[in-house]
Amino acid sequence: MMTFETFRQQFSLRLDKQQEAAVCQTEGPVLLLAVPGSGKTTALLARIGYLLYCRQVPPESVLTVTYTVAATADLRRRFSETFGEEYATRLEFRTINGMCARIIRRFEQMTGRQAFQLVSDETESTRLVREAWKQANRGFPTDSDLEESKTRIAYCKNSMLSDAEIEQLEDGEQFFKLFDAYRKLLLDNRLMDYDDQMVYGLKILRSQPQLLQAWQQKYRYFHVDEAQDTSKIQHEIIRLLASHSRNLFMVGDEDQSIYGFRAAYPQALMSFQRDWPEAKVLYLETNYRSTGSIVAAAGDFIRQNTHRHPKRMATPNPMGKPVVRRWLPRRWSQYAALAEQAAAGERFTVLYRNHESALPLIDLLEKQGTPYVCRGGKAAFFTHPTVRDVVDILLFAKQPDDTELFQRLYYKFRCGMTRELAEQTVKKGKQLPGRPLFALAAALCQEDWLKSRLESLYAQLCLLNGETSAQALSRIYDQMGYREYLRGKNADEGKLDILMALARNNPQSEVFLQRLSQLEVLAAEGKSQQNAAVVLSTIHGSKGLEYHRVILLDVVDGVLPQSTAAATEEEELQLEEERRLFYVGLTRAKEQLEILCCRDVTSSFALQLFPEERPREYRPVPKPAPKVLPKTDPELFTVGVMVRHKQFGRGLICSRSGDIVLIRFDDGQQKRIALHTALRAGMLKLDT
Repeated sequence: MMTFETFRQQFSLRLDKQQEAAVCQTEGPVLLLAVPGSGKTTALLARIGYLLYCRQVPPESVLTVTYTVAATADLRRRFSETFGEEYATRLEFRTINGMCARIIRRFEQMTGRQAFQLVSDETESTRLVREAWKQANRGFPTDSDLEESKTRIAYCKNSMLSDAEIEQLEDGEQFFKLFDAYRKLLLDNRLMDYDDQMVYGLKILRSQPQLLQAWQQKYRYFHVDEAQDTSKIQHEIIRLLASHSRNLFMVGDEDQSIYGFRAAYPQALMSFQRDWPEAKVLYLETNYRSTGSIVAAAGDFIRQNTHRHPKRMATPNPMGKPVVRRWLPRRWSQYAALAEQAAAGERFTVLYRNHESALPLIDLLEKQGTPYVCRGGKAAFFTHPTVRDVVDILLFAKQPDDTELFQRLYYKFRCGMTRELAEQTVKKGKQLPGRPLFALAAALCQEDWLKSRLESLYAQLCLLNGETSAQALSRIYDQMGYREYLRGKNADEGKLDILMALARNNPQSEVFLQRLSQLEVLAAEGKSQQNAAVVLSTIHGSKGLEYHRVILLDVVDGVLPQSTAAATEEEELQLEEERRLFYVGLTRAKEQLEILCCRDVTSSFALQLFPEERPREYRPVPKPAPKVLPKTDPELFTVGVMVRHKQFGRGLICSRSGDIVLIRFDDGQQKRIALHTALRAGMLKLDT
């Protein structure tokens, strides 16, 4: 039997005191909490080697699970490089899905029953979700709809939600129709998806004690890597398997849990000692990756979270260059600044929350011929309803007689046109091809106020054709009512900013539309050019990686973080995950870290990272205060203004004669109301 000292010398292992403690604590449940860059994988593999060489544990009795197939291959490769191929081939490195597939196969052999067929083809999976969506919504989904549906379905299965709990989610009743339709499609065709593998695997373990006992006897030691990314159902499967030997070694860091949308369950790390009363909690708190200034800034930032273990990250590295915040005049200024640095030959990695944040930068890098590396991402941005609407409006300005575009758009300008008038307009347009449809609508309209608004809207459409792309988008957003439409739906306006940045890069309208199509292809395919000095990646995609110089893009409220609200416990937990995502981005940097901040947008995280008051010259431009109507001033209540009445709800002022206004409410009622009386009583206000 080999001693630890001999083991360490024979395999040239360089372990600090905390890593040694983790390696040698082989019995019972152990939670190893590892800060970024602390050598957790080194400690994990060394522990496996220690079990084999020093404790004489047969390699077949050791199971190591991690998050992805790629990660399992990497662990096996690294173990083989250090400890030899012989043991590496006898050890089991698996994903939970891979383990569940084996459980299902064993159950098949025991019972003679044929399991459902796995849907492993992405095209087939998408087809099934599309069919379920059509059944539930009676329409045709966009790529965005499909991706969101897939994510939500996986979330529900990984979170072990009951039907009743699914219906309690946001838009739960409608989503449950889709979920149930998808579930029935799988059952009717004797199919299962990857998440069903775990659902069925857990069901088998719970219902077949003999089979569970067989797996418990096969494996005596369990290792879980990246435990913070493991879902609730995965933790439950691991708990059952390890409950006999109780030799469970979990490695993770709740501070780096950033896959909540995929049902990651970091709560398992927080409740580990409660679930395993005899457990030991060990720490790896030395960051060997980053400079002292980066470690200090990141550590101070993440300590603002409360649902975490109290870790004190430190480093033996020198302080190095200070963390830099760089203030830029506007959000869109980020892209030109980065492109200029890239053109000058500077080397850096740009990290961001969503892939769409990189699109304006990709556009500029492509135009100036700067090599870069960027993994392909989902092209959902280009099929998002907001992006599709803006493109449709620009196309409609060039084809004002297109009835299909008209039907998709007319109500999104908030002009007060009824469905009946729209249908009449389409019918008339088919009789008179080539006639602008908004001009026809104005001619068919009986109300003077609406006729005036439709004529004005048609004039606005005509003006779009003679403007630059940026001017046209500005007109669409703020003069033609589209931004108001989005706010009425409480929709995300972030897509508008990305489109505006792309419009600034491509001033001509035709070129802008063509460029969107080109970028859709580029974004989906990705690019990896030799000798590229610039690397582009989402923060999620950078997990586990490190870079010498990191620049964080779009650190603005509404993007990162998505929301600053923390009024409820749920909102606070969401904000904590936002902090964790930012923390992961910070800790990818080895030597230089730069945060881009924008003068025109608030950045809560930047202010938390740099709590000192920002320089006077870079104070954000204050947003105009919302228009509030004094109760004694009825002047803003003009024809065409949307109002809200306490009794009758939302309506449109159709006419006004002195103090009397005629309001058509959303339910179809029309009321004549004495304006001054309604204002003094607080019954009427602007619908802002």
